[in-house]
Amino acid sequence: MKNSPLFILFQESARFIFKAYFRLVHRVRIEGMENVPATFEKLIVISNHASLIDGLLIWTYLKLPFRIIVDRTAAQKPLYKPFMQNRYTVQVDSMSPYGLKEVIRRVRDGIPLLIFPEGRRTLTGSVMKIYEGTGFAALRTGAPILPIYLGGVYRTIYAPAHKGRRLFPPISMSVGKLREPLVLDHFPQRERKAEAARQIYRMLSEVGVEARNKPDTLGCSFVRLCKANGPRPLFNDSTAKKVTNRKALIGAFVLGGHLSRGTDRHIGVMLPNLTVTALILMGLQIYRKVPTLLNYSSGPAALRHAMDLADLTTVVTARQLLTRVKLPEELFQGRKVIYLEDLPGEIGTGAKMGGMIHALFPGRYGRMMPQEHKETACILFTSGSEGVPKGVCLSHENIITNVYQALSRIDVRQDDHFLNALPLFHSFGLTAGLIIPIFAGVRSFLYVNPLHYRIVPEIAYQEKCTILMGTNTFLNGYAKRANPYDFYSMRYIFSGAEALTDAVFDRYAKTYGIRVMAGYGATECSPIVSIASALEHEYGTVGKPLPGIECKLLPVEGIDTKNGTVGKLYVRGKNVMKGYLKNEKANHKYLVEDEGWYDTGDIVEITEKGFLKIAGRLKRFAKISGEMVSLTALEEALAGAFGERKEVVVMAVSDEHKGEKLILVTNNPQAELKAAREVLKSKGFSDLASPRDIRVIKELPKLGTGKVDYVKLKAAMEEEKG
Repeated sequence: MKNSPLFILFQESARFIFKAYFRLVHRVRIEGMENVPATFEKLIVISNHASLIDGLLIWTYLKLPFRIIVDRTAAQKPLYKPFMQNRYTVQVDSMSPYGLKEVIRRVRDGIPLLIFPEGRRTLTGSVMKIYEGTGFAALRTGAPILPIYLGGVYRTIYAPAHKGRRLFPPISMSVGKLREPLVLDHFPQRERKAEAARQIYRMLSEVGVEARNKPDTLGCSFVRLCKANGPRPLFNDSTAKKVTNRKALIGAFVLGGHLSRGTDRHIGVMLPNLTVTALILMGLQIYRKVPTLLNYSSGPAALRHAMDLADLTTVVTARQLLTRVKLPEELFQGRKVIYLEDLPGEIGTGAKMGGMIHALFPGRYGRMMPQEHKETACILFTSGSEGVPKGVCLSHENIITNVYQALSRIDVRQDDHFLNALPLFHSFGLTAGLIIPIFAGVRSFLYVNPLHYRIVPEIAYQEKCTILMGTNTFLNGYAKRANPYDFYSMRYIFSGAEALTDAVFDRYAKTYGIRVMAGYGATECSPIVSIASALEHEYGTVGKPLPGIECKLLPVEGIDTKNGTVGKLYVRGKNVMKGYLKNEKANHKYLVEDEGWYDTGDIVEITEKGFLKIAGRLKRFAKISGEMVSLTALEEALAGAFGERKEVVVMAVSDEHKGEKLILVTNNPQAELKAAREVLKSKGFSDLASPRDIRVIKELPKLGTGKVDYVKLKAAMEEEKG
């Protein structure tokens, strides 16, 4: 009966009806059908699971005689029972180890199986935990795996109830490349099921990033997303300026149009975190300009260097900011300066009406030109903590790729509210704090100064923020000033730009009940390379590399490679920069000598489970009697040793006997060298790692990110010595 002409007619008629529904109601887009194998001996199909129509959608377009694995408990519920007891489903008790025997037998018999590894519909829109049973089945059967990503289904009425559901949202199905059967013989027997589940999670993450990351520009994306999310709130700031997506699009057209009237392609932007700053940045993107973000905390010399390097003739800033950071207006001599305070008087009614019309009918501003996604989207500058800041050219593809890579790990929900006090000239603040919320369609609160340690926690409390971006230095400051209830609504806190200390992690866990997620990256990587998540977390590491990022380690003389698991980290992927601005030597090394592999300059260990553990920057290693000593590791070990609010830095200077010697620099006049040595000895450091001298400085110089400015510190020490 199953293969009778009548049954085949019934099946094809059903597919025709469902295709018509998906095409007319949801404007379905299907990609990757060429990846579906024409013949196979064994096959497992896996997919993310967001709605009740997921299995039906896959069955309609993949003409495979597969069976869908469903949970027996769920299948017995009255609402689902009529749809889950048929020849297309196999009911399994997910809590029983014996329930998978039937699954394994069917796969070995050549029946393709569709499995939703999460075991349930997602409640977040992102992939939730993966049950080990799927990994076990894939491992035991030795079947190739075909990953699928379903897009847009979480916004249908068939998804669990949430604010973002709509009647007729567009949906898509992307079929990834067929993966080889899992081979995990090199893992201990007891860990293979868990590792198989982790690899399936990575497959789903990778196909999800590939499906969502289409050629686009930030400007076109902003237009499309704002029109799609019209009335939903988008930006808020300390001036109580709240805007919806619809108003943000109008504001971006108005401001972008006004600031883009000249012929300059590069426009300098030096503004604090405000709603208007976000609108200016997005407006410049819409009008195909390249915002060059200037670090107002770097000082006059570094700012002049940045403006000259980018050939800036126009800079947008604010008088109030210049007064606060004590920068003279003469700094911009010879350049056109547009002050934020003057814009209301300069923009007329006609320009505002034009912005409203463009927001309704964006025309060419909402369409990408061929290969435009490869062009420079913005220019950022490295911190300059170890030398002269370099201009980093990030393309639209770089940034958008990194956004989707991060969203594959961070389960941003429709009701989330980001709090970003990191300055937008900092790549972490720009991508994670501003652009990710735009792409996720959620609110973000932009605050002007991360050093306001009392105010930032209060904003988190008042605004019911759920996701906070920060650095270890700033998070430490918030933790010391916050009321224990200030972070009551916080779901995630992400820390980047510097090492997350045990003291900060413990304080947030014990006082506020929040696990701080450490991340790692570089401006050149747009910036996120790896990040811890609720699904993948190993204490003391910075998470696993994001999907689509390749990593390799090269040995460094004097550092134990530990069988190839330790070395200098190189990364490659679509998120890695176009190159440095006007720096042929550095670009030749990056693009030619290293063949597109970015040299992070960091010594990294890759743990047994694939997590990255940062030992420190190679430049922050000292060679003492032929042995490499990490200055960063010493600083982390000494953190808090001389008082909770006192700081410790370890510097290396030349020594005629041992090559280099270590000097302890602190702002605590009561600090003793003997006490520091005892702390290090108790934590397992050798005598070679003991500082030989101590220097007391009233205030350690800092960068805008809160990190120590080692260039200025070294200059101060040399001046003191002289």
